[in-house]
Amino acid sequence: MKKIFLSRPNWIPVNCKTGLDNFYNLLNSNDLDPRTIGQSDYPNESPLDEVIKLMHKCHGTIILGIPQIEISSGQIKENKIINKTILGTEWNHIEAAIAHSLQQPMLIIHDESVTRGVFDRGACNTYLHRVDMTNDSWAISKSISGAITNWKSKLREPESLTKSNVVLKDQKRTLQWGMYKFEGEQGLFCPVCYNKEGLKMPCSRINSNYYQCPNCNAKLS
Repeated sequence: MKKIFLSRPNWIPVNCKTGLDNFYNLLNSNDLDPRTIGQSDYPNESPLDEVIKLMHKCHGTIILGIPQIEISSGQIKENKIINKTILGTEWNHIEAAIAHSLQQPMLIIHDESVTRGVFDRGACNTYLHRVDMTNDSWAISKSISGAITNWKSKLREPESLTKSNVVLKDQKRTLQWGMYKFEGEQGLFCPVCYNKEGLKMPCSRINSNYYQCPNCNAKLS
């Protein structure tokens, strides 16, 4: 299955849960593995750092704009709010920006009530799919199924699996401070990723005692 990043809130309105379950079934039937901080993956560091690390392992990103915040009074800029304004989680916008900066294929689906930011027409160079997420069948509609099929055809290999990270079989390596050092390469590399996947992942120093792999999060010393 291909890992894809799914931007969604952890709290889901009761009337949206069945539709979301159906969407997960749709992804599964398309051989896609949705990953979300706080759902499938749990952070050891700050959530933002973990989002970036997880996105580097994914083939693409889906943004789900599910109602989270309702504003019934106040003002936006100089305009008083007359009709209630519904917003999604702020993480939708943060994660969409990261996906865009990584040039990942992105699909944006939002409830018809959710507005502003990436859910405004023209904010992203991505078509917006507007649905009624209180309708249990939104995820199995022809338009959404077709959108998933089209988006799936654009998925690309994540950064952590590009050729530059694959170890050449004839490269000599030595063990240094619990990590591999490859002949002709600068830096120290994760032995866990090498032994399991044949990947050459450079480790970063996190304090005076430990290094950490950005791919598998292994702490090494």
